[in-house]
Amino acid sequence: MSLNWLLVLPYFASLATWLFPRLALRPHSAAEAESLPRAPFSLAALACLMGLSLALSLFPAALARPEFGLEAYGPAGTAVDYWWTQHLYQFRFRADALALTAVAILYLAGFLLSLYSYSLPTPALPHRRATYLLAAVGSASVALLSVDLVATLFFFSLFLLALWLFARADSPREADRMLLLTSLGAALLTAAAVLLWQEGGITATAGLSLALVGSDPRVLHALGLLALLGFLPLLAAFPVYWWLPRLARENLRGAMACGVLLLAGGLALALRLLPGSVSLPLLPGFSSACVPLGVITLLWGSAGAWGSRSVRSLALWLTMAQSGQFLLALGAAGTSLPGAPLLGLQAAFLSLVAAPFALLALWSVAGVTLARMGTDAHPGLGGLLGRLPVAAFAFLLGGLSLVGLPPLPGFWAQRLLFQAQPLALRLVLLLADLLVLLAIAGGFRRVFLRAAPSPLLLPARRWMETQLVLVVLLLLALTVALAGGPARDWTETIVRGVLLPGP
Repeated sequence: MSLNWLLVLPYFASLATWLFPRLALRPHSAAEAESLPRAPFSLAALACLMGLSLALSLFPAALARPEFGLEAYGPAGTAVDYWWTQHLYQFRFRADALALTAVAILYLAGFLLSLYSYSLPTPALPHRRATYLLAAVGSASVALLSVDLVATLFFFSLFLLALWLFARADSPREADRMLLLTSLGAALLTAAAVLLWQEGGITATAGLSLALVGSDPRVLHALGLLALLGFLPLLAAFPVYWWLPRLARENLRGAMACGVLLLAGGLALALRLLPGSVSLPLLPGFSSACVPLGVITLLWGSAGAWGSRSVRSLALWLTMAQSGQFLLALGAAGTSLPGAPLLGLQAAFLSLVAAPFALLALWSVAGVTLARMGTDAHPGLGGLLGRLPVAAFAFLLGGLSLVGLPPLPGFWAQRLLFQAQPLALRLVLLLADLLVLLAIAGGFRRVFLRAAPSPLLLPARRWMETQLVLVVLLLLALTVALAGGPARDWTETIVRGVLLPGP
């Protein structure tokens, strides 16, 4: 029953935000009248909190048998038979530990993004923005929980469509470019699924990579493999980021939401679509494709962060660099070096946990400085340490986590990634960390330490500070959980479920 509510909750909430944008209440004061247009974002935050609590409630059963998901539903996974699919198609869902972790991260990110949007001045059509944000979070979550390949494709396409509509409210031109790129990736993955389905009747995501390297190496299997690997960089959000700089210049909200959700959803779905990852060393060209692409993306993003001249451009380039680290982790999982597959998958999973919230901290600092100072460009800022101390702490905490400073969350992911790489790639990782450290130190000095005349702080809503405090507390909680030890053991338990062939 909990899983059923987890699947349909975002869509009910989206319908409510669309039908009742102002909640049909009569205001009793000017302040109440001003807050009513933001009501859809408060409903979105509540729905995301409900989804987070539902996902966490399923964790004990999923951790008990991570290779099969919920023990109560047996080794075949969780079967959900809704009345409109009973005689048409059977959608299957699986609440395993990996999917539930990713779903919890997406709902938590959606909650923080809803609070951020609520704290901004009244946007145009807030009910539509809240609807698209909820649809994106819900569609990505259902795609991650799906065992069926067709259901995964369907809900992931809804996820991309919702992000496109969200971004289009800010910048139609750049959002249309995003739609073009994501549609290309979705077409490649659909082609792979159709080829595999026609050839072998494969409709489950579990064991997909095992089927591709089966005993019958037909041409269609090779074509399906090429199409799947062609879409893998998009899942790690590589080519989508080239339109984000223009979108970030026009409106921070769309770039922030799309960047964080694409990274979290894309990384999680890349792991979900590659179950049975023990077979990755057998996939022809997998490691040789992921490693160079990961190196290019990591160094490109790190160099761009080093040369950035605003807080939002720093967040943008570091978002790109994190997708490169994830591709390097998948490349390590596809090698035959002793211990590298498990280390690579653990590093990929920890990147999924740590990176989105460290990046959300930097994006939130960009939003706070833009709202309070009227600009986030370095030349117009300075001396904000005493005026915005929470923003300064969030900037340092998120940035140093991305650098890999112990004992912050990013350190544990980079440590595993470092252990899984040969010497040459370790030097690349060290170079990238050095560039990111210089970028964070330089940005902190220019924005918070440098003595410069600054205009008066503009008024802002307390919810913007609340959202920033929540991000900081979340990063501190992750630091304590990972430094304590048990959380790191859980990652190995969760990832071992990925290594085993599914139903």
